[in-house]
Amino acid sequence: MKKSDKITGKTIAGIDYGNKYAGTTVICYNSSHKIKFIQSSKNADADSFLLNELAYLHPDLIMIDAPLSLPGVYWLGNDYKDHFFRSCDRELKAMSPMFLGGLTARAINLTKKMNGTEVKETYPRKLVDILQLPVSQYKHDNQEPGSFAEQLKRISGITFNEAQITSWHHVDALLALLSGLRYLEKNDQKYGIPEEGIIIV
Repeated sequence: MKKSDKITGKTIAGIDYGNKYAGTTVICYNSSHKIKFIQSSKNADADSFLLNELAYLHPDLIMIDAPLSLPGVYWLGNDYKDHFFRSCDRELKAMSPMFLGGLTARAINLTKKMNGTEVKETYPRKLVDILQLPVSQYKHDNQEPGSFAEQLKRISGITFNEAQITSWHHVDALLALLSGLRYLEKNDQKYGIPEEGIIIV
């Protein structure tokens, strides 16, 4: 993990957050200069999996690919009019937290159980643009993640074993970790209004 040597004392957990029982939730984290991945099991509770693994890892920062707040109209008063999107969602053309429904509720609930660990919302798709990775290959139906991961390794300067990248969920978890690294290095970009919800990339 060459690029982040100056923050090797920090553990970042990047999370691609999926359906509760689909086995598609992936944690990407750094440990002893290495990038590692853990994936939930199909038909097992992904939230319990995350709570158990994060309790063991004790990360300094968690970056999660899921909404961590609702549109301001529901809780911030009359200055907000949009019932579907937060400002950050519109800026990034991201899905509505309301459309994601249960996933949003689960992510907010999970964050409340992190016992003070810093948790930030991120959006891997935007980092693809920022790093000028090939959008045409990203999550393409006929595209395996291996080639994309090779390009991500070259452009990011992060060392990892491409053989660990067995799905696009692994790619997104790695992108989430990279956004966390950018945040710790104060090289991140922020989208949205602080009181309503910020997405960090």
